[in-house]
Amino acid sequence: MTALWKYALESKTVDAVFAVRKGVDLYDAQPILITDPRQLANTAGSLHCGTLLLPKLVKKYLDGVNGIKIGVTVKGCEAMGFYELAKRQQINLDNGVMIGVNCGGSVSPVLARKMIAEKYGVDPDTVHKEEIDKGQFIIEYEGGHKGISVDELEEDGCGRRSNCRRCRMNIPRQADLACGNWGVIGEKAGKATFVEVCSEKVQTFSPVRSGQGFSRPKLQTRRAWTSAGKSRAQCSSLARSGGSTTSKPSARARTGSGRS
Repeated sequence: MTALWKYALESKTVDAVFAVRKGVDLYDAQPILITDPRQLANTAGSLHCGTLLLPKLVKKYLDGVNGIKIGVTVKGCEAMGFYELAKRQQINLDNGVMIGVNCGGSVSPVLARKMIAEKYGVDPDTVHKEEIDKGQFIIEYEGGHKGISVDELEEDGCGRRSNCRRCRMNIPRQADLACGNWGVIGEKAGKATFVEVCSEKVQTFSPVRSGQGFSRPKLQTRRAWTSAGKSRAQCSSLARSGGSTTSKPSARARTGSGRS
């Protein structure tokens, strides 16, 4: 994804990239507007314990993407938020490019610190990395690493946010691209990114056409539907006209299920 945003900035596909970087620690997520490709490295990696919702920030501080072309890295919930604001004509989707990341859920920063101290027996301030992998919430800290089953944590009232546990948009196909390591198997597992092209807007990206800048064991195009059952094109039309559409997606598209 860093390579894709680097290309987008250097090719002037977007004027800036709106992303999230680690602040004081991994519980502190900070939004950042990047125009220099060299700063993109600061946004690499996941922050499950420091989460933001970017759509409202774009609406309030970036004038709803009017007069500037931006790229945004989004989770499934954020992609849905962009569409809802677009339907209310508060964000201009035509000036935005969304790259979605697969998301298994996030953890409240306050609860994360409490959970790490009580369930892991580790000082939260010594933790320098966390990840959710193979059903476990894993932390790396000064002196070692430790993982506990997500199911076990959630049975004890810890773990992911309640909305994340119910989420059916783990793979954000409402975005222009959906990226993640789910679907990467064999020797490339954990070393490559699975990329799905979900809109015509990014099919002109040189890296998407050629595979430049990222590994792609498989690349395919899917039609992305919003939670309201409308395609990206329909939502853009709806946002401009204030009207409504009646087309319905397939059952699989409605549920957002079927990890690749």
